[in-house]
Amino acid sequence: MELQSKKDVLANLKTFRVDLTDPMRDLNYREGVLIKGDFGWAEFAPFENHPINHCSRWLQAALEMAWTKLPEPKLKEIKVNAISVSPDPQKAIKILEETGCLTLKVKLSGHDLVKDIEFLRQIVKVKPNIIFRIDFNGNLTLDQAINYCAKLNEFNIEYLEQPCGSLTDLKKLKSQTVIKIAVDENLRLTEDATDPIHIREITDIADFVVVKPIPVGGIKRFQKIAEHIIGSGKKIIVSGSMDTSVGLYQTALAQSLIEEKFQLAAGAATGSILSTDVVSNTLKAHNGVLEVKRLEVVETLVKESPNKNSLLKRLDESFEYGRREGWF
Repeated sequence: MELQSKKDVLANLKTFRVDLTDPMRDLNYREGVLIKGDFGWAEFAPFENHPINHCSRWLQAALEMAWTKLPEPKLKEIKVNAISVSPDPQKAIKILEETGCLTLKVKLSGHDLVKDIEFLRQIVKVKPNIIFRIDFNGNLTLDQAINYCAKLNEFNIEYLEQPCGSLTDLKKLKSQTVIKIAVDENLRLTEDATDPIHIREITDIADFVVVKPIPVGGIKRFQKIAEHIIGSGKKIIVSGSMDTSVGLYQTALAQSLIEEKFQLAAGAATGSILSTDVVSNTLKAHNGVLEVKRLEVVETLVKESPNKNSLLKRLDESFEYGRREGWF
């Protein structure tokens, strides 16, 4: 992706902060920088703990969206899973009812097995046909993961997402459970997520591979990754990165490009956990589907981040890193 000078491509910026309905990663908000280019708005919002090389991939995705013509979506709407980040099962049930989704993604910390199992049971009491996707973000040891799997067999679980941090532990876990395993961080946090050798190492172990278009560097890189995963015979779960309705378009678009092959719900219903946004109507799921629609920023609705200077500094550093690497 060849771009003009930094002065030109980053001429129209606006920092933002949007509020969440419930804390995620101990934060009640998401923040970043909106970038306007010839093809519209995009967002740059890596999490604070991401190193500069990862942040630069997020910027690569934003610049692609703002300054290049993306592929046309193949579908007008996509199937999605609901997501709950609250420990309150009633909030999860409410989200399911509002979105009409048949699959629910929940993030479990792994700190309290008894409490986590009861949380799931409370949901099943009201939604007995619910399908769970359970994400541990790599927080479990192998022994903890084995213990969880023994208890989780009572539920209808599509997969456990990244229960352990290493591929070695995930391989051992697969030999001791019938529950399917999905990999996220082992792909997303690698030096180059498009590396076919590394993708093969993942697909040799995982039943599903979670691919987040923005953190891996945008739609073109997503398509390269998808080609390798499809070639391996494994399945792709397209997922967002807790974006505003602007950035979420990239996830919806990516899903529309492959859904005909897989018919798997995308992790793109995160609009239900935004209490504010940068558009007039937050992109939310209804009847289990999400519209594939690119939305315009309404500048009067954008709440500027109090961390404006640090966000712009990270943006600048990410641009310099990506330019040195030849990414844009």
